[in-house]
Amino acid sequence: QHHRCEQHDLAAALGGGCILARARGSSHVQRARQASATMLLFVLTPMMLLPRTLLLTARHSQCAVAAMSATLAEQHLLSLIEGTDRGVTTTDETRAAITELIAKLEDGWLGTDAFSVEQRPFLLRRTEVAYVGQTSSTRANAAGGKYRGRMGRLVFRTTSLFQHVLPDAVAVNVIQFKLLGLLPGAAVLPGRWAVATAEQRVSLQRDSSRPLSTNTVAVDFDPPRVCFGRTGQLVNLQFGPKTRVGLDTTYLSETLRICRGAGSGIPFVFRADSCVDGAPLGAASQQWRECMRHRPLGKATLVAALASGAVASSMLPIPRWTAIPFVLAVTALVRSTGGIVVAQNDSMNVVTNETLVG
Repeated sequence: QHHRCEQHDLAAALGGGCILARARGSSHVQRARQASATMLLFVLTPMMLLPRTLLLTARHSQCAVAAMSATLAEQHLLSLIEGTDRGVTTTDETRAAITELIAKLEDGWLGTDAFSVEQRPFLLRRTEVAYVGQTSSTRANAAGGKYRGRMGRLVFRTTSLFQHVLPDAVAVNVIQFKLLGLLPGAAVLPGRWAVATAEQRVSLQRDSSRPLSTNTVAVDFDPPRVCFGRTGQLVNLQFGPKTRVGLDTTYLSETLRICRGAGSGIPFVFRADSCVDGAPLGAASQQWRECMRHRPLGKATLVAALASGAVASSMLPIPRWTAIPFVLAVTALVRSTGGIVVAQNDSMNVVTNETLVG
């Protein structure tokens, strides 16, 4: 009996061991299955995410290539513009290459909102007029008016040309020159800009076949200020008509702003990196404020002063011909529009022009 009990105990022990072994085996199988599932998930997850990853990488690569392409196009554009006196002396061949590059940059930027939070820092800043796509500047230029015509460039030798679109609706166009290559001076056109409405875009477009985009601004300019002396302290004049212009922004970047004249479609290239603080034109691009601080003489006051000079010269015991310069100056001043090329637009009841300065 004792022996049978031992056998029973041994059988029970063996049975329990088998049960335990089966339990342990089952546990190992479960862990193996879990490990296999985990490994499978580990392997399949990247494969499932791969198409999205490749898509994002492709998009990133496309953006990087586009940015690189735009940067290279900008560099090439600036290299072609250099040495052309802002486009005045450009050859037809070079102008065609410049026009092609401008169109390429515009096409890549098409559909962008110039007034968005991302683009406003590129829009609202000081800029240098780097290029004007005008084929002839014999009488005047779209940037600089008569100051940049053939005769104007001889008498008023251009040293700098700016257009600033600034916060608080401030717009200003500036041409800095040296009268007869000696006396420094400037013509300043202060104004206020606003986003053009649909009705204003139609009016500003005039006879141009190029439709204006919603990136167009309408700028209302006051009569020009003409200053002599580095800060306008020698002579400070104000005469000429009020004007309105429209500019359609077609490209913005860290370096450039490209616009089209609303009524002509002429492309303008503005450069910003040369006007930041510490840059070669950083200080010059802000000198217009000094000119605006001085109280100007109006046309009537100046005409009266010159007429008085002519009368005094004729009465003094000096040759009568000395009065001729005063008479010529009075005649020129009476006929002057401050260097602005104007065309009357009855529908707007305001003188309009395509000139940025003068």
